[in-house]
Amino acid sequence: MARWVRVKELQLMLAMLGLIGLLLVLSHLLPRLATGYVLLAWGAIWLPLLALLFLQRRVARRVWLTGYLRDGSPWFGRLRGGPLMLLGQAPVAGLLALALLIALARGVSASTWMVLALCVPLWALGWRALARYLERHVAPRYLAPLTGGALRRIGGVVLLLVLATWALWQPYPDLGGVTLYEAVRFFAARQQAESVPLRHLLEIAAALDGGRHWLAQHWLDGLSGLALQLAAWLVVLVQEWLFVWPFLLLCQAVGHIIHGHEHANDTDAARH
Repeated sequence: MARWVRVKELQLMLAMLGLIGLLLVLSHLLPRLATGYVLLAWGAIWLPLLALLFLQRRVARRVWLTGYLRDGSPWFGRLRGGPLMLLGQAPVAGLLALALLIALARGVSASTWMVLALCVPLWALGWRALARYLERHVAPRYLAPLTGGALRRIGGVVLLLVLATWALWQPYPDLGGVTLYEAVRFFAARQQAESVPLRHLLEIAAALDGGRHWLAQHWLDGLSGLALQLAAWLVVLVQEWLFVWPFLLLCQAVGHIIHGHEHANDTDAARH
């Protein structure tokens, strides 16, 4: 096993399993938490997402500046990105953290958690394989963010396809004999949470679910079987993306913490 799994891969696997475990516990606790603790949980998700998004924007800005500015130009320091860039990424990270929080509070199926756990070794080994390929072409200082970004996009596509396809086979309530208003009320009334703001958010998300189920069983009845399945699959794909993408960003942040210092050491060695 030591031949194909290094210490870094083991550390990444354990860290990702710990992340999945924390999110699983949070999923069970959120409906019982008061508003203050819900905000604390949202902040705990928001901070690493903000740090990663800010880092990615600074890397992109640094690459752009390197291509356009001369070495030693004072504009490197002025345009490298600071408080304004951080403020620009804060609402994006906040919305992604909120989407993940709502998905966790509504409940994630056991099959989804199993798929995420099975993807842990693939993520760790995929990071090493991508890093080995990219290190021949990419500067060491950019290797960690580029590896994580590429792996997130590849893994995101695969994971979305798997989860969205699996969701289409799950049973849904028959809404053929009810109105749109009744369907929305039925889905929204099933949401329970100790925190009033969280309960309202869950009711909104559930109402949107009820609306799409009702539309799929009424307005889309005139579509052919293949077109109807495609429309339903695309809607499910967007819904799954709101959970998968923030989760993969957190996984990328974990990978950057573990592998980033390694690549930073490579950069220092190259300078000396």
